[in-house]
Amino acid sequence: MRTESDPIDLRAFKDELCERLRKGETGVLGKAKELAHELCRARQHELLSEIAEEVARRDDDPSVRRLYGQALIERGMVSAAVDVLTALAHRLDTDHEEYVEAMGLLGRCHKQMFFDAEDKASPRVLANLTKAIEHYRVPYEASSNNSWHGINLIALMHRARDEGLDIAISFDVASEAQRLIEELEAVPDGERDAWHAPTLAETYLAVGDWDRVEEIVARYVGRPHAAFQIASTLRQFDQVWDVESMDPKRGSALLSVLRARLVEVDDGQLELSVTDLALERERLNGEDLPTFEALLGSTGTSLYQWWKTGLARAEGVASVREKGGGRYGTGFLVRATDLGLEGDEAVVLTNFHVVNEKGLGGLPPADVEVSFEAAADPAPIGVSCILWESSSDLHDATVLRLAVPVKDVKPLPLADRLPDPDSRVYIIGHPGGRELAFSFQDNALLDHEGPTEGRPKVEGVVRLHYRAPTEGGSSGSPVFNAKRWEVVALHHAGHQKAMGKLNGKEGTYGANEGIWITSIRDAIQASRQGSVE
Repeated sequence: MRTESDPIDLRAFKDELCERLRKGETGVLGKAKELAHELCRARQHELLSEIAEEVARRDDDPSVRRLYGQALIERGMVSAAVDVLTALAHRLDTDHEEYVEAMGLLGRCHKQMFFDAEDKASPRVLANLTKAIEHYRVPYEASSNNSWHGINLIALMHRARDEGLDIAISFDVASEAQRLIEELEAVPDGERDAWHAPTLAETYLAVGDWDRVEEIVARYVGRPHAAFQIASTLRQFDQVWDVESMDPKRGSALLSVLRARLVEVDDGQLELSVTDLALERERLNGEDLPTFEALLGSTGTSLYQWWKTGLARAEGVASVREKGGGRYGTGFLVRATDLGLEGDEAVVLTNFHVVNEKGLGGLPPADVEVSFEAAADPAPIGVSCILWESSSDLHDATVLRLAVPVKDVKPLPLADRLPDPDSRVYIIGHPGGRELAFSFQDNALLDHEGPTEGRPKVEGVVRLHYRAPTEGGSSGSPVFNAKRWEVVALHHAGHQKAMGKLNGKEGTYGANEGIWITSIRDAIQASRQGSVE
């Protein structure tokens, strides 16, 4: 069994094992179970749920059932996860290690349902908080070694007290936190697992020792493979503890560091709404830099500037809307001269299949308006005309002239060259027609048809393939390089499994596809020269 695989290999191997299981080859069950654990470590939750389903139909392995429930949680299917995990817990002895894990995950499910609800005062929602407390309490009272159950119990009892709830168990948050601190600090260095530091940091938060919290977070926040730990800390500090209300300055600074690192770290995943973006930019206009430096040393300064730049780029991303309707796609603001057009105006670049002159498969310009939702003024702006377009089978690009100039929004800078394969790319768009969102997960650039070894299938149309996950509604989003937040491509397509590989390579894979911004610019310049001639 391989111990290191990229996401494409994992998908292909998952597909192979699932097919063999469906054919009755029970001899591969062991490999399928190992793959389930590998997919969990790689945060490939969709693939994990698929292999876990096939295993569950043929075997009652409790660890795979637990992983199935965990994958459902990570994919937002919390109520389904409750069903899977409840059934698992009921059939296991209370001293079974998977019973303990299942109870903790059930606590997480009910905790998530509580925090996802807008009306937290309703009896049904409050019942979820009570259920979460109970699911964490049982394993922790059985054994203090179940420290992650203990810190969640402490955190939720703290929250219940803030909500004014009368929970019918005897529990003193401060004394229990101090007891847990003493037990965790007594664990020898060689016996501390990857979750020891995050749990200890949160426990010191419970007693208000911010210096120790920051000191301990610094132990793991800079590690390249700490996505799980950083994401868990961010979720707990933000949702459960509400650290900004505990200490507005230190709490907000700590959250900014965690968000920035979660974007940068391997296998990190983060989605920010327009509201989140505005709040995060406001935080970074304060005095967060000292906290970045304190937690990350010399790299903190560069991360602070990089994260601040990325947030600023979001202002230049627009939702493309049908007049009187909802979001239809995405576009972004570019200087006309940067695209090879005349004039110094700012124009919007989007996909041909989103907007084109005849409305073929998309909208005609007269029916379109754009809104820069992350900008100070998000009021919709009409489209005056189309300056240039290239059909979906070519560049899939349309340049829009706006009816009125955009105020206080900077056009996005364009990259001069393609990034190297295996480097990262980032997308800002409107996935699924929702609010503006960053796409920060599994963002590896897989391949491209650019110089010097690329072989474009269509002359003059240079495509890129990358793993950044997108949904419908992301069409027309800018694809940024990792270092400078410069636009390298116009996103236009994707497929979970059947995207044909580039450069004459055989086979398909799950990938997203963008058109190199330079090939779009070259096509615009060539069309202008042709019209002059």
